[in-house]
Formats: sequence, structure tokens, C-alpha cells
Amino acid sequence: MLWASQTLSLFGSFVSQFAVNVWLVRDLFPLPSQRPELALALTATGVAMTAPLIFGMPLAGAFADRHDRRLILLRSNLALAALSALIVLLLLLDRLSLPIAVVLLAGYAFAGAFHGAAFDSGYGLLVPPARLPRANTMMMTSFGLSQLLAPPLAATLIGLPGLLGGAARLPAWLSSGVPFAFAADGLSFLLAAVVVTAIRFPPLPPRLDTARTSIWGDVRAGFRWMLRRRPFLWLTANGTLVNLMFAPLMLLMPLLVRDRLAADRALHGLSFEAALALVNAVGGLGAVLGGVVLGIVGFRGVKKTTFMISLLLGIGVGQVLVGLSTSVFAFAAALFATEFLVTPLNTASFTLWQSLTPPHMLARALSVRRFLAQSAFPVGTMIAGWIAAAAPAWIVVVVAGALLALGCAAQMMAPGFGAFEDRMREAAAIPE
Repeated sequence: MLWASQTLSLFGSFVSQFAVNVWLVRDLFPLPSQRPELALALTATGVAMTAPLIFGMPLAGAFADRHDRRLILLRSNLALAALSALIVLLLLLDRLSLPIAVVLLAGYAFAGAFHGAAFDSGYGLLVPPARLPRANTMMMTSFGLSQLLAPPLAATLIGLPGLLGGAARLPAWLSSGVPFAFAADGLSFLLAAVVVTAIRFPPLPPRLDTARTSIWGDVRAGFRWMLRRRPFLWLTANGTLVNLMFAPLMLLMPLLVRDRLAADRALHGLSFEAALALVNAVGGLGAVLGGVVLGIVGFRGVKKTTFMISLLLGIGVGQVLVGLSTSVFAFAAALFATEFLVTPLNTASFTLWQSLTPPHMLARALSVRRFLAQSAFPVGTMIAGWIAAAAPAWIVVVVAGALLALGCAAQMMAPGFGAFEDRMREAAAIPE
């Protein structure tokens, strides 16, 4: 129940993210001469959708370790549904400007931080340790399913006014299909909230730190737990690296599809929206199949740390190929190969963290880990947007992918690399 309902909610979020990109590219900055303005607008919305989520994580994790996860999921879903409704209303009234959108998307991301903290630590309590790898595969495959199915649905919803006759037959406030995409997102949050009311999480074991502390004391405890365990910091540093270098691809994909693939799109009669939906869906298919293969094959005794760095190297190479592509087919194929590796990577990471972290510290440790690793994503987004305002987007993507691949290759050649997972297990056993 939890997996299905939250996958639906995630599906709606991907629909709205797609809609934001279409709104910026098609409605606000449609001219090729507006490339610098579009790059900065994509940067602003990208940071708004990630920075509050990431920087709110330590507080959200401490809050989740103190309160009923079911209530947190319920209230955060309702808050997200309300924000979606407000965006729909402003779009219908033609009152949504870029600054207002940035503020609302930031609120959306902050509510998502509490949702994520309760969710990530919650299903770890519902599943026996032996089943965590498969449970994590299911959860990570949700991202691939969303990326596979959401873009075609979003493109259909956005194109709905045209199917209904366009401006000639519809009132002006229904001339854009972007509000339909955000409305679908809001409905997904409402349905997820209803399902959560029927779920009960098992109680946490008694806390070892019995002294009464403030929520900020819990936040500090999460950081202390991490900082005392250097192998965990190494793993987190790799998360920082991939988020920093993968951010340019996620940010600049609309620009690549619009400009880099323009000639090939015209040759095949593909609009920007259709091509963007196509490459995203193919990438999502790669993520789904990567999860399916891992679910069938498993880790086969390979150390998860070695497995993860190998996948990160492959992701860097795949990103280089995406940036170099000038045809829709080559772009989609390279994105498929890159996304195929993402689900196994995230599954291995989550399984390692959940199996080594004490249950009473789980939400705080996972949140601090996400904060330290994913805080690089908005930084990478801002840097990539700033550079792309003056340089071709594909060069930014290629250079970032190459740096990721080289960084991982250097680690694999470092002395003692094969013993990192054993060192993590030893560090996890350190008394608090």
C-alpha cells in the first residue's frame, strides 16, 4: 500500500516537473535569442525545487524520529496538494510569474523534505532486514516508472486544449494545458494522503540517548553520528560528487532537446514537447529495467561499495554520450544506458545505509546523508546554469560527465579501495 500510493504521488511530481520545463521553454522564453534568460530561469526553478528539500532534510529527519511517520506523510501530502491547487489557480488566472513560481516551488520542496524523511525511514521499519534489497529496488524503480510514464501523460495533458479545439473553441483561461498537469499532481497527493490513513508503522525501539533534548539537539546528534564514522563520510562524498556532476544534465536537458536536437527533431516532425517526453520516457524505461534486473539477479556477493563506484563511472560515461548526441535516437539510447545504472546504484546505497544504521537513528542519519550529498545538486545547478548562459549546454554536460568518470576511476585505483565496505561495518559498530 505504501509503495503503490507514494509511487502515484511521485508520478504526479514528475508530471509537474515536466510541466514547469514546458511552461518556461514554450510560454515564458520561447525564442532562441532568449537562451541566456531561459538558462537562468531553469536554474532558478531547479534550485527552488531542490535546495529547500535538501537543506530542510536534517530538521525533517530529526522531526521524523520524534513523531508518528503516518501523520507526517498525511500532512505533507495535504500541504503539497494545497500548493498544487494554488499553482493551478494562478495559471488559470494568468497570474503566475517566474518569481511567484520560484517561491511556490520552494514551499513545495520544503514540504517534500518532511515527506521524504518520514517515507525513507518508514518503509525500512516495515520490512525485515533480509528483504531490504528487494524493497529498495521496488522504491528506486518507482523513480524509473515515474520518469517512463509521466512525460507522455504530461505531454498529453499539456496538449489537451489543442485536442479540444484550441483557442478558437475554448475560453482564454483554458488555452494552456500546463494547469492540467499540476492538477493531476495535486490529485495524486490527495490519493496518497487517503491511503496513508490506513497504514500503521511499528513503534521505534527505545532511544539510547534517553536524556531529553531539543529537536535541534537531535539534528546535531545526526551530524555527530555521521562525522564520527569516516567511511560513511567517504560514501557520502561520492554522493556529493555524482549530484554535483549529474545536475548539469538534469538542468540543461530541455535546452539540449530544443537546440542540440533541433535539426533531427525537424527531420522527424517532432515538437519540443514530444521529443522531451520521448527521451525522458526512454530514460525512465532504462531505470525500470535496471531495477528489474537487479531484483532478479541481486548483488551476487559483490561488495556494494565496489558495485556503486563502478556504476558511478558508467553513469559519467553515459552522460558524456548524452551530451555528444545530435540525434533523438542517439540521445535517447545514451540516456537509457545512463538511467539503467541509476536504480541499482541507489538501491545499493540505501540498502547499505539501512542495514548499518541503528533504527532509532535511521531518519536522522539518512537525512544528514541526503543533506551532505544532495546539497551539491543545487550548487551544480547554479554553476551549470551560469556557464550555460554563455557557453553551449552540451559542452557543460560533457565536461561534467567526464569529471565524474575520471573521479571514480581514480578511486578504484586507490590502495585499500576493496576494503571500504568492511571499514563501514566496523565504523557502524562504534558505540554512540
